[in-house]
Amino acid sequence: MENAAIVTTIHELLHVYTKEQFTDECRAFVENECEMPVDMANDRSWDDCYVFLAANLPKDDKYRDFHLVFEYMMPESMKRADVLLLTQKKVIVLEFKQKAEIKKDDISQAAGYGQSLRNYHYITSKRNMEVLPFMVYTLCVPAGRKDIVPILQTSSFEQEIKSILDDQEPMTQTECEEWVKSPFHPLKNLADATLQLFRDGDLPNIKTIRDGDIQDALNTINHVIDEPHYTKSIIFVTGVPGAGKTLVGLKTVYDHAHSGEELSPIYLSGNDPLVDILQKTLSANHIDRDGESYIQAMKNFKRLAYSDRVPLNNIIVFDEAQRAWDTDRRMPNETEASLLLKIADRIAEQHGKVTVICLIGEGQAIHLNEETGMPIWSAALKDRNDWNVFIPERFQELFTSVPNYIVKPDLFLNTSIRNDFIDVSPWVEAILKLDLAEAKRLYQEMIKQGFGCWYFTKKERIQPCIEFIMRNHPGSHTGLVISSHFDGFSRNLFGSQYRGSYVKANEAYQWYTRESYTLTRAASEFLIQGIELEYPIVAFVGDYYIKDGAWTIDPQTTDPGLKDLTTVIENVYRVLLTRSRKGMYIYIPDIPKMRETIKWFSSLLSINE
Repeated sequence: MENAAIVTTIHELLHVYTKEQFTDECRAFVENECEMPVDMANDRSWDDCYVFLAANLPKDDKYRDFHLVFEYMMPESMKRADVLLLTQKKVIVLEFKQKAEIKKDDISQAAGYGQSLRNYHYITSKRNMEVLPFMVYTLCVPAGRKDIVPILQTSSFEQEIKSILDDQEPMTQTECEEWVKSPFHPLKNLADATLQLFRDGDLPNIKTIRDGDIQDALNTINHVIDEPHYTKSIIFVTGVPGAGKTLVGLKTVYDHAHSGEELSPIYLSGNDPLVDILQKTLSANHIDRDGESYIQAMKNFKRLAYSDRVPLNNIIVFDEAQRAWDTDRRMPNETEASLLLKIADRIAEQHGKVTVICLIGEGQAIHLNEETGMPIWSAALKDRNDWNVFIPERFQELFTSVPNYIVKPDLFLNTSIRNDFIDVSPWVEAILKLDLAEAKRLYQEMIKQGFGCWYFTKKERIQPCIEFIMRNHPGSHTGLVISSHFDGFSRNLFGSQYRGSYVKANEAYQWYTRESYTLTRAASEFLIQGIELEYPIVAFVGDYYIKDGAWTIDPQTTDPGLKDLTTVIENVYRVLLTRSRKGMYIYIPDIPKMRETIKWFSSLLSINE
C-alpha cells in the first residue's frame, strides 16, 4: 500500500516472511515511495525489528489474524511509525529502539504518533479507537524514566501484547485496508485554516472541532444572530490559549457572508501583522482580491466613528478585543470599545440589527494603551439597556453594572487545539511563576502527549536547528521569536546578517512565508501574537531573566510610557512561549547574567532528574 511498506497478519509475518524479504520490502518502500535514502543502519534496524517480533510475538492461534502495519507514513512530516498493531477497537503503536538509554526525543516521537493518530486519523476518530503508544527496546533494559511512555522489552513484550489482544477482535482484511488508506485531517495553522475555510467552506474535519467547544460556541453565536428580537447584541468569547477563538470568528464571518446581499460580516483585528498575513493569504490564492472584503485592521474600521458614515456590516467580529485601546488619539474621551459601539449603534438604527462578537484572550496586553483590558468593555456597556450582552460565566462579576447580560457557558472554549490538542498554557504559567516542581510535572505530562521542547546556549546551533526542521518537517514554519524590548542588545546574539525584530505590518506575510527561515529578522511579540509557528525558536535576549530565584527586568529594558512594565514584559514572554504548534526550541545565550536562567530551564527540561 502507498501509506505503508508492509501490511500483514501476525501469522503471515511469522510463517511467510523471511528476514531478508521483510527488510527488502521496507527498503524498497522507503527508497521508492518515500524517496528517501536508505543506509546500512536502516537495514540493521529492520533486521532487528523482524528478529525481535519473530521471537516475541504471541504464537497462539487466537492471535494469528491481527494485522501489523510497518513503516506507516505519518502526515506533514518525513516520519514513519515503525509498527502498528490493529484491532477492531485499538491502535497499538510500537516504536523500536536499539539504545541503552531512554531519550526525551524518542518519548515525544512515539507519543506524538499516538497523538496524531488519535486526533487526526479519520477512521480512528470516527470509530473512537483507543490509541496506545509503546517504545520497544530490543537490546537491553534501558536506563532512564520508564513511566512517561510505557516501555517494552524481551521480558515483557509478549505478555503485554497478549493482555491487550485478549479481549479484542481482529479487523477483516477489507477493514484493515480501509484503515491504512484512511485520510488524516491534521489541524492547519491559522493562515492555512483560513484559506481552507474561505475556499472550501469548512474548518478541518476533526471530531473535537465538529462535536466540541468550537461548534458549541458557533451554535450559541448563530442563535443570537438569527434571533429577530435582538436588535443590538454583543457576544464575548474567550478560552484557553490556542482554543480556536479566531477560528470561531472567521467561521462566523464565512457562514454569514452571502454574495449579492447588501449587508455582510467583517473580521477586525488590532493585530496589523495578523491582518496582513490573512489578507494576503486569501488574495494570493485568488479567494479575495485584496482580502479586505472579509478582514480589516481595527485602526482603519474605527475611523468610521469620526464621521456619519454607516458601514454595510451587520456582523462585526473583533479579535483580541481585550487589547482595545483605552484612549483614542483623535477623541481622547473615547475608547476603542465605545467607538465600536457608536458605529454599531448607527448600523442598528439604519439597518435594524447588528451583532458584535468580541474574541477575548487573557494576559495578552503588550503595548501602550492596551493595559486596561476587559474593564473597557464593561465601562462602555454600563447602563446601556439597549444592548443584549452575552458572556461566559468567568466575566459575570466584571459585568454586574451592565443591565442586560446573559451568561452562556458555551462561550468559554476550554480545549486547546493549537499544540495537537496539548494545552501548553498551564506549563507557561508555571514558568512565569518559577514553580519548578509544577512546571516539570506539566512538562512530563505534555511529553506523554507528544510535545517536545529543547534548549541550547550557543548561537551556532540556531541555523542547524532551522535546517533540521525544514528537512524533517517540510512545510512547517519556524524562525526566531524575541522580545522587542531589548532589540539593540539582541543584534549581537544572532550573527552579522541579523537586522533586528522590527517588521512592518505590511511585511508580515513576507516574513511568515519566506524570511523567517533566513534568520535576517526575528518576530517580536507584535508580529507573532495571533499567529503560530510549528517550531518557533524562542530567544531570551536579556530583558527578562532569573536572578536570585525571581524573574528580573534589566534596567536598560525599553519602556515606551507603559503603566506597568513588569506586567507587560511578563505578557510578552507569555505570548512568545505560547505560539508553538508542534514543538519549541529555547535559546538562552551563555552569558553571565543568564546562567541562573540556563540552570533553571536545564532542570525543567530534563526527564531523568
